[in-house]
Amino acid sequence: MNGQIRVTLRRLEHTDVGAILEIISDCRREYGLENRVQAILEPSDYALFEVYQRLRSAYFVAVVDGEIAGGAGVAPLADSGGSMCELQRMYLRRAYRGVGVGRALLARCLQVAQEFQFEYCYAETISEMTTAIAFYDRHGFRRLMGPVGRSGHNHNNCWMVLDLREQSGPTVGEWQ
Repeated sequence: MNGQIRVTLRRLEHTDVGAILEIISDCRREYGLENRVQAILEPSDYALFEVYQRLRSAYFVAVVDGEIAGGAGVAPLADSGGSMCELQRMYLRRAYRGVGVGRALLARCLQVAQEFQFEYCYAETISEMTTAIAFYDRHGFRRLMGPVGRSGHNHNNCWMVLDLREQSGPTVGEWQ
């Protein structure tokens, strides 16, 4: 994929769930997650639409030329005292990586996290997802020695946090 692309970000619609689950499943398989978990898709993945209807939660879909390119969301991190959200289910189709779609999704998620008055954004992943980790590093996330709160993902072994009170990172406006 060369040149500039035009990405539209919007809230998750019920009809988007199948495409997002396909993207999540494909990415998790790509990085060998099936060897670490009981099932590639978790119960909360199947309840994607309902999960992000909750208070202080939002999931965004990136659309390029009518195709769902990926998605990402934020929700309160359980057992973190209410000041921390978790960046969740940030996955992109391979064709849309490295062209700004992830940056746009992250910017929108961080924007809404600040609107929801979270002070910190937590993210976790597996060490094999080196491209994702480098992406988070570039956008100001700091690495942690262990997990925070209760994400429910015991298979993850890379934990990061971003202080939203200091955040002035990527803006979403240029992508809409």
